[in-house]
Order: sequence, then C-alpha cells, then structure tokens
Amino acid sequence: MNVNDGLHGLPEPLGVSETSPVPATQRQQQASYSAPTGSTQDRTEVSTAASLAHQAMAVPDVRMDKVAAVQQALANGTYQVSAGDVADKLVQQMMTR
Repeated sequence: MNVNDGLHGLPEPLGVSETSPVPATQRQQQASYSAPTGSTQDRTEVSTAASLAHQAMAVPDVRMDKVAAVQQALANGTYQVSAGDVADKLVQQMMTR
C-alpha cells in the first residue's frame, strides 16, 4: 500500500519508509465496525443526534398548509389579528433595537 496514492507531489510522511500487510485476523480485531463472519459488507450506525438532525433538515422551512390558510383568510376578508397581539409585537420589535 502506498500512503501517497492520489496525493501528487506531497512529500513522504516522516519516519515511514515502507508498509507491511496486516493479517486478516488482526484486521478483524482492529475493526471499528462489526461485520458478520465470512461477509465483506460494512455496517454503519448513526447516532440519535445525527438521526434527529437529519429529520429536522427534512422538514420544510415554510409550512405551506399554514400559508394557504392565511392566504385564504386574507382573500375572504376573515383574517383577524387582535390589537393586543399587534401592540405586543411592536413593543418587542422596539425593545430588540
């Protein structure tokens, strides 16, 4: 195995002059994944945090059902917002500036 495969023009690593093959029994003991005996397939496990992050990224930023409902209410003239809610948002905006 040449550790510089695909690393065109880079110098040899310090202290490495040659490599030697690793016996199959040693490779199985050092493996960070578990594969069934006699199988050449690798197995990958995803952490719970990574799985949740993937699920969160799959959810669209815009909830089109909510947008459609508001558009329909605006078109019908039935969209109403309380004066208190408007005042609260105005105050919040002023406080953050």
